[in-house]
Amino acid sequence: MDYLIFSDSHGRRNALLDVVQRQIQPPAAVFFAGDGLRDLEVLEGYDLTVHAVAGNCDWMALEEQERLILAGGLRVLLTHGHLYSVKSGYGRLIARGASLGADVILFGHTHQPHYERLEAGTELGTCVLAKPLHLFNPGSVAEGSFGTLTVQNGQVLLSHGRI
Repeated sequence: MDYLIFSDSHGRRNALLDVVQRQIQPPAAVFFAGDGLRDLEVLEGYDLTVHAVAGNCDWMALEEQERLILAGGLRVLLTHGHLYSVKSGYGRLIARGASLGADVILFGHTHQPHYERLEAGTELGTCVLAKPLHLFNPGSVAEGSFGTLTVQNGQVLLSHGRI
């Protein structure tokens, strides 16, 4: 299963559309990590499942700021990241994902692409990870960066793309 990951579109609707139109096959779903929820309207003509959360710039949004989603057999924590001060480090976000039993954490806010895999047995303060945890920021789609998540036979592949 292939998924598209976006964050921080900040009014650049065409960037979202460009990525979706370039896909050879439609994604199983789209994850949007906030800051540009209204921009998702450009995807309404496509048969896509969209999982989205509100970011710090999504004023008056009714969407949650954090969601735990089952996708391809994985527990995916989707959040913008501002609630966990990700511009100052990832420790609080990682601890939250671990406490929820997440396999993958998808976030935005920094506008910087980031990928990190924490192995089972990694110590987080007083907690030890029982299973691997993937931490992924697609970067800002407004600045030409997005991500993909592929899940096949229980294996996880996260990668960054440019438009």
